[in-house]
Amino acid sequence: MKLRLLLLVTALGGLCACTGGEQGRQNGVGAGAQDAADRRVRIALKAEPVGLNPILSVQNVSRYVTEQIFQTLNDHDPQTFELTPLLASVPSIEEDPTGEGGTSYRYTIDSLARWPDGSPVTARDVAFSLKAIMNPLVQAGPYRHYYEMVRDVVADSAAARTFSVITRRPYILAAEAMADLYIYPEYAYDPQGLLRGVPLPDLTDPAASSRRLLREYPELRDFANYFNDPELGFDPDRITGSGPYALVDWQPGQQLLLRRRDDYWGLQRTEDRFAAAPDELLFRIIPDNTTTVNALRDRLVDVVIDIPEDEFVQLRDDDYLTKYYDFRVVPGFKYFSILLNQDDPLLSDSLTRRALAHTVNVDQLIEQLLPGLARRVVGPVLPTKSYFNTQLPGIPYDPDRARALLREAGWSDTNGDGTVDKLIDGQRRELRFQLLSYPTPTSEAVTLVVAEGARAVGADVQVTKREPRALLSLLDAGNFSAAFYGQGSEPTPDDFAQVWLSSSVPPSGTNRSNFRNAEADSLIRRIAIMADSEERTALYRRFQEIVYANQPMIFLYSPYDRVVVAKRFEYTVSSIAPNLRFNALRPK
Repeated sequence: MKLRLLLLVTALGGLCACTGGEQGRQNGVGAGAQDAADRRVRIALKAEPVGLNPILSVQNVSRYVTEQIFQTLNDHDPQTFELTPLLASVPSIEEDPTGEGGTSYRYTIDSLARWPDGSPVTARDVAFSLKAIMNPLVQAGPYRHYYEMVRDVVADSAAARTFSVITRRPYILAAEAMADLYIYPEYAYDPQGLLRGVPLPDLTDPAASSRRLLREYPELRDFANYFNDPELGFDPDRITGSGPYALVDWQPGQQLLLRRRDDYWGLQRTEDRFAAAPDELLFRIIPDNTTTVNALRDRLVDVVIDIPEDEFVQLRDDDYLTKYYDFRVVPGFKYFSILLNQDDPLLSDSLTRRALAHTVNVDQLIEQLLPGLARRVVGPVLPTKSYFNTQLPGIPYDPDRARALLREAGWSDTNGDGTVDKLIDGQRRELRFQLLSYPTPTSEAVTLVVAEGARAVGADVQVTKREPRALLSLLDAGNFSAAFYGQGSEPTPDDFAQVWLSSSVPPSGTNRSNFRNAEADSLIRRIAIMADSEERTALYRRFQEIVYANQPMIFLYSPYDRVVVAKRFEYTVSSIAPNLRFNALRPK
């Protein structure tokens, strides 16, 4: 599924970039330039997708590719963010006809929607897709929470295209979660029909343990072994969706080539969300920023997304590049922070964490490193949300207050070495730890500023660079003290279960700060089922107060998204990542 919901922002930038020389500018006009009639779009990716099986990856770059091949029930308007039809109509919402307290979401699949083999998309494919996610052995853990509320999919007896999704209980993101459900063709992803005899209500039954399910339905294990096979997400012959493009070639570490399907059903629709304007989409894997810059100068790429902020500022002032490319910024739905591990005895006290927050001059950091490219955040709710708690000010830069809080928490420099220390579990420990950073200019600059401020009050913080996958492995294992960290949000109401519930510590979720608070857990669960927006706002604001007081992160900023697009295309930018529709890029 797209499940842009709270996806991790992994900051997959490469090494420091340098500017290309005059020779690169001269060469760019020849070898890289394309005639306007060329309908191939070349897109730079910061990392290689981990596979093109959508529910097995939370990686953004994988989603950028898979959403060209697979489709969801609904889409989102790029400007208003409201649901729009895609594979199916926007649902009509009614009370649960069974009278058991849930809700019914009624859909009708587009009459033209077809799979590559010519068969129609039906309610059976929808039910199958949900069964795949809810199979406890399928590696879809981060997404499964969003569908636990589903009881069943009930098809109309008169038409397999019309069906209702019946939930067990109200859920604020039910319509959005169903909208973002990628629909798989049952014939391609379950050729033996292993899940056909497994009732969906049994898989979503909150009282059903995984052990019991596997005992009653041993075919769940066989299906998971087939579905989790990495080759199902790499082999072009096995990747099958209803979308406009098909994978035709994957050169590991270099590029993926997608080609428009001649039999794509959406060609008869006119809206951009159905478009297949380019003949081909070539995703070039360019993890190094220097190589990305040179590719722009040589005009070997048409689109670059997620370009580092400092690089973006330099490039948009380059007269040669601005002749051929647009440099666009748009408010985004992610934020960055310094993640603090509450399971580390050094950082287990909220007074210590608050003291460290007072050592960071966030406003100055934004002004110097991200001028005009970011806004400050004070918690997990972005300022654009209607329920943002305006009563919570940014933690001010105040080294004296930081020192006072450290003393209150029991820290003092007993040996005169410049680093504060205290007894922890009978052992004297100094406030000395590593701050993990991605090897990107912005990440390194931010973490160095944070470390310098902390050292000024007696905390010996050392910045340590780690490659993205290695860093995330440390976070998931809990083997860290602090780290530069990015988190995605969405314009939809926030469901904080995946990131903030006590039960969502990895591997069950992405609560990587090991934040545990009983009142917060209760609020998160109540928010998820609260239909009344005013009551929900009160709950949201109380939740923000708890996080603010606890300080599980040093909240920093929400950056504007940055995208570079060749001027030869017509396009529309949006705050929804990746900020434009690749399938709708049309030559001028």
